[in-house]
Amino acid sequence: MKTLPLLERFEWNDFERVVILSPHLDDAALSCGGLLHALRDRVSTLVVSICCGSLRVVNADGSTKLSSRRGHVSSRTRRREDIAAMHSVDTAFVHLSFADGIYRRSPLTGRLIYRYARERWIAPRIDDLAHIEELYLVLRRLCLDLGRLLLLSPMGIGLHVDHQIAAQVAVRMAATNAGAELLFYEDFPYVADPHVGGGDQDDPPKALARLHLSPTQRLVMPVDVDAKMTLLRHYATQVPPLFGDDSGMRARIANHSHDGVPSEFYWQALPLHPYTPKDNSHVE
Repeated sequence: MKTLPLLERFEWNDFERVVILSPHLDDAALSCGGLLHALRDRVSTLVVSICCGSLRVVNADGSTKLSSRRGHVSSRTRRREDIAAMHSVDTAFVHLSFADGIYRRSPLTGRLIYRYARERWIAPRIDDLAHIEELYLVLRRLCLDLGRLLLLSPMGIGLHVDHQIAAQVAVRMAATNAGAELLFYEDFPYVADPHVGGGDQDDPPKALARLHLSPTQRLVMPVDVDAKMTLLRHYATQVPPLFGDDSGMRARIANHSHDGVPSEFYWQALPLHPYTPKDNSHVE
């Protein structure tokens, strides 16, 4: 499939805004940092980060405490990092208060839906259906019916459950609103590192197939490595687990390239089967 320059693909002035769905408080910068820099003088851009909530546990005496799981940084710290990052690229942003997958509990049993780390890299479970529906309704109200927009969604490469859910919701949003054009971004660093998540078993065509989509166009966005690293350094708590150090980050960004140029990649796709809304007219 031929790869075309992203910035030449669209008439950016035709869009009211570009909305980037970010499952967590760094995904937009990780996967679309080059694009965020490029769009500053072209179109209004909004990053919607989904899993930003601070989870509280209610004790038997009615008191509360912040919930935490081993190896994870507080949401308050991560929100501060993201605020600094978004300000550095003059990008509007919204932090939604949904729980990260590792904190979500079943509305039926009250138990954690994904109890172990390895369970984050699987298909969304049925206990998450209420979360998915609520996310769709919130994003639809936030993003749609405000003029023509370009909606950017993760593809779900690497099988992270929160990324897969964001992609499923984005497909539904675009299918039910004629004013939204949908574009997928490759989930970085999963797409560039087979040792993170399920990256060794996944790629863009497989990710789109899970969404019942067929790829139609691959688009490329050249990246200024130093500028993207400057953006990602705002996420100080995330650089070590994702890249190890600065040199690891530089290598990962630089090696993800097109014709020898460090790049980000975006995909357009069409449904394998047209979306048909459910008919609930018979329900009393």
